[in-house]
Amino acid sequence: MEILLPNLPVIRAEIHLDWVDSNGGRNPEMNRANARPMALSLRNGTMWYGFVIKDSTIDLIEPGKTETCSISFLNHEGAKDVFECGASILFGDGAVTKGVLRILSFD
Repeated sequence: MEILLPNLPVIRAEIHLDWVDSNGGRNPEMNRANARPMALSLRNGTMWYGFVIKDSTIDLIEPGKTETCSISFLNHEGAKDVFECGASILFGDGAVTKGVLRILSFD
């Protein structure tokens, strides 16, 4: 199933899912179909930017793995203003899942 979100620019990124979750347990697999990840910006206070994995070739991201894929930020312009290409950005799902996002290109 492909996630359809019209008018959202697609960007290339690497997603690394940590082995350990926020509670100290094993991070669960991140399922593209129902994941609700958010990238954390600490610029000018704490702000979370939701994104979706748009790459239909990836269904699951396993703990400890890094996947290169297409994503879209729900607020693309805001994310483009605060995140720099190549920087390591913490992300999570607001519950326990956590990892690192690296934007490869905003183009």
